[in-house]
Amino acid sequence: MLKLFRGALMGARRDPMTSKRGNKSFYKGRGGRPMGVPTKRGGYLILQNRIPQIVVPDLTGFQLKPYVSLKAPKVETKELTGEDLLEMVDDTVTEVTATSPS
Repeated sequence: MLKLFRGALMGARRDPMTSKRGNKSFYKGRGGRPMGVPTKRGGYLILQNRIPQIVVPDLTGFQLKPYVSLKAPKVETKELTGEDLLEMVDDTVTEVTATSPS
């Protein structure tokens, strides 16, 4: 009852409406585009140019597998520090300046 009076006195909340603020049937979505348009008679016309086209390359003879096995050996590398990064950039710059024509 107190919330009703508070709402009448203070007005509506101005926060953005999210799925956490709505009731159990409220679904905001994420801005997906429709694949068609509604017709005058209540139907739905799907437009072919709005259907996503998934292009899958031919993977015959491909050597790699689509997952990493849990039995794969763990690779240990040292942590990259700022000094290491600066050294790598310095080496790259000296290589580029040495090979570029002046």
